[in-house]
Amino acid sequence: MESKVRNPVTNTEAVWEKNCAGEIRVLKECCASGSSSVAANAEAEIQRSVQAIIRELDQEHPAFQWSRGMLRWTLHKKTERDPYCSNFVVKILISELEQAKRHKKPYILPLLNILMYAIIQAAYLPDNLYEEAYQFCKGLLSFPKPYGTIGHQCTDMLKAERKAPGFLYQRIIISEQGLKNDTFSHREKIFIFADPDLMSEEVIKALYNEIQSVSQNDTSADNMSHVVKHSIQATLGENCDVSKLDAALQNKPYKEIEHYFQEVVAVTEQSYFSSEEVTTAHRIHSSKLQQLYENIISSSQQVAPSNEKLQNILLPNPDMSFFMWKEDDLLWKELVQFVKNQLDGSQDLMNSDSDTSEMSETTDGHNAEQMRLSVLSTDSGIVRDCGDPTVGNDTPPSKFSERDQTKLCRKGCVKKRSCDLGNALFFPEIYDNTATGNAMNLHRKFGCNVMSFSIKQQKPNTARVVVIGNDCILGRLAKAFHSLRKREARRGILTAKLNLLFYYIPVTNEKQCPVTVEQINHLQQSDLSCELSRYLGSMDPWYNSNINSLRNMIPELAKMSTTSGPKSSTYPFIVDVLSYYIRMGCQPVCFQIYSVKLTFSDKTDEIVDDVFLVQLEAEFPELQKCAKEATIVRKRGVYEGIGGQIEVTSQKIALSNRECTKQLASHCIGLVIKTIPSTSTEDLVCLDVSISEVTSKTNLSGKTSLIGNVKIKASNIKIKVQDNCGKSMVVCLDKDSRRKYKKVISIDVSPCLEPGYCLHKMRTSRFCQNETENIGLTKYMPKCLLLPINTFAGIL
Repeated sequence: MESKVRNPVTNTEAVWEKNCAGEIRVLKECCASGSSSVAANAEAEIQRSVQAIIRELDQEHPAFQWSRGMLRWTLHKKTERDPYCSNFVVKILISELEQAKRHKKPYILPLLNILMYAIIQAAYLPDNLYEEAYQFCKGLLSFPKPYGTIGHQCTDMLKAERKAPGFLYQRIIISEQGLKNDTFSHREKIFIFADPDLMSEEVIKALYNEIQSVSQNDTSADNMSHVVKHSIQATLGENCDVSKLDAALQNKPYKEIEHYFQEVVAVTEQSYFSSEEVTTAHRIHSSKLQQLYENIISSSQQVAPSNEKLQNILLPNPDMSFFMWKEDDLLWKELVQFVKNQLDGSQDLMNSDSDTSEMSETTDGHNAEQMRLSVLSTDSGIVRDCGDPTVGNDTPPSKFSERDQTKLCRKGCVKKRSCDLGNALFFPEIYDNTATGNAMNLHRKFGCNVMSFSIKQQKPNTARVVVIGNDCILGRLAKAFHSLRKREARRGILTAKLNLLFYYIPVTNEKQCPVTVEQINHLQQSDLSCELSRYLGSMDPWYNSNINSLRNMIPELAKMSTTSGPKSSTYPFIVDVLSYYIRMGCQPVCFQIYSVKLTFSDKTDEIVDDVFLVQLEAEFPELQKCAKEATIVRKRGVYEGIGGQIEVTSQKIALSNRECTKQLASHCIGLVIKTIPSTSTEDLVCLDVSISEVTSKTNLSGKTSLIGNVKIKASNIKIKVQDNCGKSMVVCLDKDSRRKYKKVISIDVSPCLEPGYCLHKMRTSRFCQNETENIGLTKYMPKCLLLPINTFAGIL
């Protein structure tokens, strides 16, 4: 059985490694020889690869689950190995997209995602392919969200690419590698967090080794050379001898390479922002790069011409940092350190010094989150009023003159920004006006975030936070995000300087031995450790194919790496998929974070305020003891005396947003509150409460206790244990055994409010007699705190 689990993964890699070299050789022969028959065979091979991806995505023809994600990776590896594959891939994808659009197929956005990634990596594309792709994306503008939103983004990028070929590639590599230039300055960094308590040691070791093996090996000069070569080749095509250009750049000193890089970036940015027509801007751009190309190779030595006229200049791996999430505030510390490092190297010294001092105060203080909003000070700032002995003394030191002593001396001050309305207005861009106000949204929202290589960057830095694990680490992320928003509401340090994006890769450690497709489908639907990823996969099929497939694949690959050695695989599959997800996953799905207030039976214990994202589970501790005594055949009175009496007060959800409060008294053994819908048809932002109620039934054999489930859907709920029963509950948040609370007698769950909204409402409440009414800017502020998880297409 164990071999049947490993064989699909092993066979997939083996088949690719065996056949890919032959396929690439055929493609190279086809393009080099110019034979129409060979070219037709090569195009047919690419067509078969694209059709395999379509069969994988087609709901009517589901592919074998273990091959999900590998087909896309294989296709992109073919384009990376041979530059002439890109023309075939782009041409075939445009044709398939037109057919999918006519027949209204559900895989339009996945194919469009593949198309855009192929265009970014293409060595050279003729203008007619750009035009066809542009016209197709333009046709999506009349489609509903998210088709129209993504189509609009793609049209902007294709228009920029037509004006200045290589523009998107240039933006990506500048951001990811932190290349400094005078025209476009934007820095990105990837933070990967894994909880060692939630994943096995071999999985963490395998992830760490693979990330470290592909870490930054290229220098800044190498990355600058990549930008210069790719931009010139993407513009001039076969008129550019890449081998000669590469040899010329290798012989240049660093200063000259940097000069050429600055010139290429300036020309590209100028062409993009040009008000000329696309063809005119492209012609001017080509003439400038042609002149720069001739200047570079004029002083180089003679190099033998290469047989391959085009060469691929691959995108280097992004800057990734792997962290073991052991401290709760580790995310905050790393983000502050990242922004601080960027400010230290900034040219704006006037602003960077004050910003760095603010961050140093925040990171050095252990109780920064407990900072008071205002402090009453009796210090006038004058040294005489402070009782300074050097000033109040009648015999001043000789180094001070009498005239200096009579002057008012002021203490050294630190410039601090006002924590007034400005900080409260910086909110994540994923919110829109439908997320504000008092009305609760019934349907889950998807955002309208921009792609990683957006051509309109508002903030100088971007942090991409990737969490790997099950639902427990998502609960920890929600808690850290809530803490971060509280800090930013009091004192905005990161919000104005940092784009914060979240990504999620599910990984499970459960041992499964599936042998058929039906068993795999059943296990994926019944896997309760990764409920949020299951939901995202049901909403976004491309997320399901590329990311959900890693849930069981990563542990299997980790086992293979331990048996065959860390350097057994030539192709870093996990890092490649992670890079693709980060670069192309641009549509966030927003999940409501819920706050919970717990009251304990011991009156000396303070009330605990916490948050959760996926699930809250509460049970009476007597259940565990009685469950061991229970047998398969239900005996009379097995459940008598267990559980406790609770009183439930809930606000029922309604499409009209009317408040409808209901009360319920129940004798139960426990309850479970879930926030993620079990099916895509029940996509409501609400609490799905399931109470395990104990009921008594009398029959001929006597009185018997039965367990039944009571279902409740509510926007908020309050559970209180009756005082006369003398019992308490054990509460567990987000399936995390480390977040358990004992002796709980009251549970109050409600949507978590945005801390900035609460702060601003508190400040403006003194001007309004009705405390529940929103006045001023609070009308337009997001009320609820949402956690955005990036996917490829959002909610379809």
